[in-house]
Amino acid sequence: MAEAALGTPAVARASANVAQLEFDYLDRFGVYPRLHFEDRSFTNLQELNYASSLARVLKDHGVVAGDRVVIVMPNLPELTAAFQAVWTIGAVVMPVMPQWTAKEIGYLLRNSEAKAVFTVPALAPRIAEAAEGISSLKHILVFGATDIPAAENILPRLARADAPEPPVFRAPNDMAMLLYTSGTMAKPKGVMITHENIAAALEFADARNRNIKPAPMLHALPLTHVFGVIMLNLANRWGFPSVLLRQFDPVKAFESIEKHQIGYLPMVPTMLVYMLHHPERERFNTSSLFRITTGGAGLPEQLRVSFQKVFPSCRVENAYGLTESFAVTSGINPEMEYRPGSAGPALPGIDIRIVDNDGQALPPRTSGEIWISGRHISPGYWQDSEATRETFGGGWLHSGDVGFLDEDGYLYITDRKKDLIIKGGENISPREIEEALYQHPSVAEAAVVGIPDPDLGENICAVVQLKPGAIAGEDDIKEHVARFVTKFKVPAKVVFEPALPKNSNGKIAKRQLRQQLASS
Repeated sequence: MAEAALGTPAVARASANVAQLEFDYLDRFGVYPRLHFEDRSFTNLQELNYASSLARVLKDHGVVAGDRVVIVMPNLPELTAAFQAVWTIGAVVMPVMPQWTAKEIGYLLRNSEAKAVFTVPALAPRIAEAAEGISSLKHILVFGATDIPAAENILPRLARADAPEPPVFRAPNDMAMLLYTSGTMAKPKGVMITHENIAAALEFADARNRNIKPAPMLHALPLTHVFGVIMLNLANRWGFPSVLLRQFDPVKAFESIEKHQIGYLPMVPTMLVYMLHHPERERFNTSSLFRITTGGAGLPEQLRVSFQKVFPSCRVENAYGLTESFAVTSGINPEMEYRPGSAGPALPGIDIRIVDNDGQALPPRTSGEIWISGRHISPGYWQDSEATRETFGGGWLHSGDVGFLDEDGYLYITDRKKDLIIKGGENISPREIEEALYQHPSVAEAAVVGIPDPDLGENICAVVQLKPGAIAGEDDIKEHVARFVTKFKVPAKVVFEPALPKNSNGKIAKRQLRQQLASS
């Protein structure tokens, strides 16, 4: 990435194109070293120039406003530039996890009618396989040499740095991103995210963090997932330097914290487990780390307490959001009280309602489905009007999550509706049992799922991964859980596994666990 002349192109302020935000940040912060990746560093202006060159490549290939552009690659500086490039020309960003199979990617390409794909040489063969027979896909654009006939190495086209050009006009309700669900469903749904959704999500998160302390942020989350996307954009909004990991690795995370004096670290709880129990953690200086924000899954309280005991300079907080809410809904800031088990109150500009099965609002501390409203909420699912009506009816996002609000509006997530265990006609929360399991001194990770029972309909199974070198038996685990929950909620079965299956976002894959247990 090369420098070009500093300057902000004139653009009609009526445009809602989120690509304009980068020019606003350049005006606000000036030129500074913003992105660090392995042995490379880039200023914000270099990133903007490189994105402009990528935008030119897209235009030269006939990509226009409204076209879908798929991005399939690990965390790389080229990936961050690709987002800006696609938005600059008014096209729609469609990030896809690089772990997805050719079959899964093929479904997305066909369903979205994508016109182009950005990828890397190692993934080009899989993209070419996925694209077979899909006439709408015109270009596979590769950041590097490839011998795939259907793919093109675009690096020679990027050798010359282009001066930034103004983003094309986009209306607030024009689609900016198309985010497909993780693939645990038979057919992933495409969540439509508008330019207004992104701008509002950033605005709401910023409003909760008005007095945020400047410090570098480490990005170990995949930037093809909504949590990673929102955190990188927030770092840019705050003028923070960002350190990007190709993928999460505990040692590389520790090295980066020490080298770059990382202050902020967004993660999923599983990453905390790996860091907490890593045998080499003590040889790194992590005293600069003072704030971790977790999301994507529930944060077990014992994990939070244990992590803060080992890393005393750091406060671990839980936040809540969904793909359909562009990853934001509730959370706290360092000046607010942390309440164990809570994901904080709704961010400014967002409303949360807890409802019963008839959609009627429930009083504080009464569990029900979580409904959310605000300008950050997706307008619906791509080409799926039935699912859109079911999930976005009445002006509210029906999250499918179960929880409650306390008297001060702090949100507590208890479960996903689909994960509730119905034993003998009684709804049982896996989260409550998992909290008990995490308090066992030998348990590293745990998940609780329902298993078929001929008499009760479903019964409770705990799947446990022990800490390295730890020993525990089924009876020991059951006796421990019985100290925290009623006898009716004690697992009927305990299964020990060397590792729990994860999806591409790092979350424990409960659906896969249920399938494994059913076939065993």
